[in-house]
Amino acid sequence: MNKIEFLRRLDRELEVLDKEERKELLAFYEERFYSGTIYEHKTEAEVIAELESPETIARNILEEYGVSPKFVKTKEERYSNVETGKVVGLAIFDLLVVSWVIPTLYSVVVALFGSLFSYIGVIGLLIGDRTEENVMLFAFLTSVYVLIFFFAVLILELSISITKKIIVYHLNVFKIKNREKIAKNFHKISIDEWFKKHKLASLIRSLAFIAAIFTIVYSGFYLFTGDNNIIDTYSNQPQETDLYEEVLTQDILDGDRWTISTNFDSMDIVVIPVLGDKLMVTHEYQDLNDFMIDIDVDANTITISNDDPQVINWFSFDNFFTLFGENDSVTIEIPVGLLLGDIDLKTLNGEVKMMDINSGKIEIIGMNGSISLSGLTVSGDVSIETTNGEIYLKDIAGKHDLDASSTNGSMIINNVEFLHYTLSTTNGYFNLDNLNVNDQDGLSLVANTTNGRINLDEVYVKSVNLDTTNGNISFYNDDESFDVTSFKRDTTNGEISTNIR
Repeated sequence: MNKIEFLRRLDRELEVLDKEERKELLAFYEERFYSGTIYEHKTEAEVIAELESPETIARNILEEYGVSPKFVKTKEERYSNVETGKVVGLAIFDLLVVSWVIPTLYSVVVALFGSLFSYIGVIGLLIGDRTEENVMLFAFLTSVYVLIFFFAVLILELSISITKKIIVYHLNVFKIKNREKIAKNFHKISIDEWFKKHKLASLIRSLAFIAAIFTIVYSGFYLFTGDNNIIDTYSNQPQETDLYEEVLTQDILDGDRWTISTNFDSMDIVVIPVLGDKLMVTHEYQDLNDFMIDIDVDANTITISNDDPQVINWFSFDNFFTLFGENDSVTIEIPVGLLLGDIDLKTLNGEVKMMDINSGKIEIIGMNGSISLSGLTVSGDVSIETTNGEIYLKDIAGKHDLDASSTNGSMIINNVEFLHYTLSTTNGYFNLDNLNVNDQDGLSLVANTTNGRINLDEVYVKSVNLDTTNGNISFYNDDESFDVTSFKRDTTNGEISTNIR
């Protein structure tokens, strides 16, 4: 095969493109033959040997232009014969995938670039008197922000690439006229391509990335190792303690029922009984953070909150490094004789512990912290929701509903009594022991998890529905005469063992 035949075959393979586009492409390869034979003193056969076949070159060009051979076989098919099946499939793909992938990607990009504005606070480390630790911390955080910028650019490039592919796919399915030109223009939209064209910018990018890595290692070693590392310095700050008291002798005698409500962004919560007639709330903290407490003896309410919920103040590194220390905490000590109504506790970043009290309805919302309830008598529903925390329930007497959910946490429930159980977690397991053993009066239990086992032992509930994708299911009762009227179990990658008929 010589140059003429090579170019003729390439022209034939590219016939779905416009004449001007083919002419431009053929001129490129014509120039390649010219430079190879004239300047490199090669034969036409040697130049052809260095190139891919005309068919391969054409296929790559068409796919780059968004004119895939699987959508276009002849020039006449370029803008006609739209296939209904592909349109329906595309609509389903848009609904199930595109509708959330594209918004999610660009939301991440916006969040990453938006976070870079907080770099203003880093500059403050060099203003006024400064220590060597300030300089090292400035270098460390500056390098971190550089890497965040590069990561944001990477996600943006990925988002653009996916968007281009999706658009080109739509153009092909609907066989939009001149789609190869549109696709060619889309191909030019690329951050990487821009850097390839601007060598100096590419060099600066490479040097900045290497410098950031080196600086993080060097300054990080200084800041986070040794006897006086920065985490120890901030995490060992002494905590302040405030005590709030209220004598409730008359309320106890009158049988008044009190409610408790909290709303925190970051706080450990403990609710426990205490002898005597004095309600006591102990607040331990490093930063007061607009802490508010209202003990209303007329309305019989205890309300505790942060008026302005605590967030990380990126302009104050004292606040930032307190994340490595102990959480602030609130301990609520309830007189044993005081009647409690509803309890509503919310703390996004903190543990919740409640023990040995009687109450009405209980609702607990958390995000990053375990939730532990024990020794309770509850006259209403119990609702627990957490994202990254374990749930521990033990010795609870209740005659209503238990609704508990955790995204990345397991549930250990032992010796409790409810009528209905709705339990769910994504990345965690269930250990359910001794449920409704005394009266054997449980009505329904649903436990769902994706990545975890489900173990039930001595669970006396009429209707049981267990579902896990990656885990074993086990269900055994000593009293085999108890009639589980409905037992549904499903596991994809696990085994099922039971003595329940």
